[in-house]
Amino acid sequence: FLYKYIPLPHHIYNRPETLTPWASIAFHPLDGIAQASPYVWVAPFVPCHYLCHIGLIFFTAIWATYIHDSMDWNIDPIMGSKYHTVHHTHYIYNYGQVFTFCDKIWGTYRLPDGPTGTTGKRKSQKMN
Repeated sequence: FLYKYIPLPHHIYNRPETLTPWASIAFHPLDGIAQASPYVWVAPFVPCHYLCHIGLIFFTAIWATYIHDSMDWNIDPIMGSKYHTVHHTHYIYNYGQVFTFCDKIWGTYRLPDGPTGTTGKRKSQKMN
């Protein structure tokens, strides 16, 4: 039920031609809160320096942009754009957050069959 209203708007970018770095920030506000909340919840229990905390948030933003650029790049075991493009085109694979080993453990890992990146001009797509 919730998938239709919260994560689905982000998954309208389901072809390599529509996946751009802008797709990394095109999501429902509640989805964004759910993704960012662990940084707030964990802070009281895992002490780290303020700059380390900001660095982690910065790294996550760069990584999210990187995985949505629809290029054929991967740096194993970090989930790259090639793996995440499979997630956007098939929906049931490669859910991992940063690393691919959790997908391997839970059986949701799918190695791309070949090039996944865009071969032509990117197309813009409006959300309804």
